[in-house]
Amino acid sequence: MQENHEVFLGQKESVARYNLDAKETVWSTKIKGTPTLISTFKGYLIIQGLNKWGTKYIVHCLNASSGSLLWYSEEFKNIIVPHFNADDMFFLDQKRKICKVSLPKGQVYFREKFAGAFRQYTFHLAVSGEDVYLISKSKTLLVDKSNGSTSKIKGLRDFAKGKISAVCGNNLDQISNISSRIAAAAQSGGYVAPMNGGANGSSGGGDGG
Repeated sequence: MQENHEVFLGQKESVARYNLDAKETVWSTKIKGTPTLISTFKGYLIIQGLNKWGTKYIVHCLNASSGSLLWYSEEFKNIIVPHFNADDMFFLDQKRKICKVSLPKGQVYFREKFAGAFRQYTFHLAVSGEDVYLISKSKTLLVDKSNGSTSKIKGLRDFAKGKISAVCGNNLDQISNISSRIAAAAQSGGYVAPMNGGANGSSGGGDGG
């Protein structure tokens, strides 16, 4: 069976799923603000953007097949970099806390500190297999997915020669370098319309914060 060529298109106060072969819109949904970053995982569509004044970040989660809204939140104060495991989304928030959010419901399971104020900025988030890690040059932490607590993994200290600038799990949970163009547009309130084909891939960038 031939795969359809489809993309998700963000515009001011709306997002649409568009079929490039048929040259028609599959669905279109109104949302708050203007999308600046779109990611997909399984049947979920995660849309991040800014309100019309450019003062608040808004995260929407839609059913990628139907376009129906599952939830939206103005709780997170920056563009987040989503990493996925099962039906949950993990990311580092603007205060560099490790966060876990339910994709079906938008419930925040935890927002936990994991390092001192300075050292936390040296860590990058990655999902590999069923596990969630926080990785830096000097230390690797395993995240308890039930409560956000962390434990040090012995034997992985100083395994890198230089500062780690990007991380990606071996199951390709997330590309780990956010486009400077997207980041700059998000900060300034400008509009960039990233597109992502289909409903099973993922797009995004480095750990925000």
